Amino acid sequence: MDRSIAVGELRHRKSSIRYEIAGPQHDAGIRRLLRETPMKGKISLSLEREPNSFLAASIEGPEHQTIVGLDGEQIICTGNISARQRFINGQPMRVGYLGGLRLDASRKGQASIIRRGYDFYHKLHREQSGPPIYLTSIVSDNLPARRLLERGLPGMPTYRFLGEFVTLVIGYSRKTLETKYSEIRQRFTEAKCTLTIGAKQHADMLLQYINEDHAKYQFAQVNEPSDITALGLRIQDFRIACSSEGIPIAFAALWNQQSFKQSIVRNYTAIIACLRFLRHFASYVPPRLPAIGEAIPMAYVAHIASAIENPEYLEWLVILLQRVALFRDIDYLIIGFDARDPRLTHLRKVFKPREYHSRLYAVHWEDGAALANSLDDRLLLPEVALL
Repeated sequence: MDRSIAVGELRHRKSSIRYEIAGPQHDAGIRRLLRETPMKGKISLSLEREPNSFLAASIEGPEHQTIVGLDGEQIICTGNISARQRFINGQPMRVGYLGGLRLDASRKGQASIIRRGYDFYHKLHREQSGPPIYLTSIVSDNLPARRLLERGLPGMPTYRFLGEFVTLVIGYSRKTLETKYSEIRQRFTEAKCTLTIGAKQHADMLLQYINEDHAKYQFAQVNEPSDITALGLRIQDFRIACSSEGIPIAFAALWNQQSFKQSIVRNYTAIIACLRFLRHFASYVPPRLPAIGEAIPMAYVAHIASAIENPEYLEWLVILLQRVALFRDIDYLIIGFDARDPRLTHLRKVFKPREYHSRLYAVHWEDGAALANSLDDRLLLPEVALL
């Protein structure tokens, strides 16, 4: 027997780390781990879930579970599993989602902890008849995670690369927004479009139109009535553009999740810190950069439905939502697209936003290989507010 394998098995048996499905007693430890494991970059951010991690997880789908790895009573790693209906090759089906993978900084480089967590996940998948495939995203420049998960190591699921996903962070000038808002209202009129604020009587129409639109895309969610009035989201947060015949041609919602999910600034590079310092002397130049330890005042442009051949409609809706954001003290809007989506190209030119790139994968065990192989190349459209 190879001695390295034997030692590995011995360490595995002697390890004090155990894995289990999280319960309320683990909430404080999960929130601590999220707080202490920021994403590195020009702006280091910790993606937190205050005041209750399970409250924040409730929007990810009805079949949500959090897995925790514990050494004694300390949580040293965590990851989320959920499942919901999504469109795959134009048909609705049950699809999983893997997210929130975190490893305590003191265990950096101990990939075996993550691999054993996947053993536990595989066990749950078999016992609970998990969906055949799961969606997940990895930040493109997170090379250690990519090396670990893309290698196809024994006992690990297959990570099948689907495509690049681009998240836009769109700021706006409070000084010029009113002018832009007036211009956009005029352009709606010239296009013979009507603009409506969402109301209760629009709910059925919204659901029908968004699901018809989402069926054109890969991994877009199938929406239920509860999805358009989810935690932090109201029907009044939708803006609906209709043709002169009253047919919806585009809509989107402003989804503010700050009451239960926050992106907290943990550090700036020297250049960004200098820019932030200079903005103190030019306060009229928006948007402001939060102090270290503060949350970024942001909201998602969610539940978008618009024709890719008319990206200007989505541009107009974003500007309308910026005006809503202005009155809610929200400085940034977040929206995401497949890197191949023509709407992304248009919004880049118009707004010149900051961009964050990630890679989307279909994750599967042996029972999902056939479905993963059958995926066609239509554009990807997962809900960015749930990634």
